Amino acid sequence: MKKFIKTGVALTAAAMLLSGCGDGLLVMNEAEEAIVVSYSAGALAKRNVYQPEGLTAVYEGEDDGEEDPVDTPTEPKESQEEPADGMEEDPVDTIEPEDGMDTEDAGAEGEASGAGDDASKAPETSDLAGALGLSGIQMSYTDYSVNGSYQQGDYYSLDANPGNTFVILNFNVTNNTAEDIQCDILSKQPIFTLEINGGTGVHNEVTVLANDLSTYHEAIGAGKTEAAILLFEVPEDVAGNISSLQLSVQADGGSNRLAIE
Repeated sequence: MKKFIKTGVALTAAAMLLSGCGDGLLVMNEAEEAIVVSYSAGALAKRNVYQPEGLTAVYEGEDDGEEDPVDTPTEPKESQEEPADGMEEDPVDTIEPEDGMDTEDAGAEGEASGAGDDASKAPETSDLAGALGLSGIQMSYTDYSVNGSYQQGDYYSLDANPGNTFVILNFNVTNNTAEDIQCDILSKQPIFTLEINGGTGVHNEVTVLANDLSTYHEAIGAGKTEAAILLFEVPEDVAGNISSLQLSVQADGGSNRLAIE
């Protein structure tokens, strides 16, 4: 190291003596000489290939005045946190469907069976007036007829759609009291459903007929009996071969099956 320092001082002095400047040699004090020596030693150490760890380590391809880029390696982030030592993740319990049954099919089957249970649990009664929540009135089914149209007097006529016909249920409505009674079925807003031969139920036709049982709102004298009907529009082939009838009524939040025929 001392050899390099002395060489640096000699080079610096030679540069000053051999320069074209006409001024005389600059006289330096000890402090200024120390600065020149320190600078020269640093410059030599920086270019000393045999001393890679000098005052400043210089690597191949590095230019003076440029700082080495600082590499900051990044570690990949963990995509999922690992459970702490001694703790295990709780397994998620899953319910497996039974063999041969899809989960959606199982749910649909449960809903269908529930609906069927509700229908089968509906009580059966022959007291239609009681099912409608009426007191002092007796209602009885008499018979049925099949016709493609229904006419009342000469002012009202109702025709079934092509390919369909009407199944008309006939009822007697009797006032069993000694006083006149206002028979108000209209306010009950009942829904009647007719099943023919155990098939799909059909809702009744709601009309403005005075004797329509679903919209009946008439005064009945003491001990008197009035006629009423219910109309159901069904396909002609269904109405052409009737072996059984099942009537249901929904009113006042309840449901009842009526034994008629």
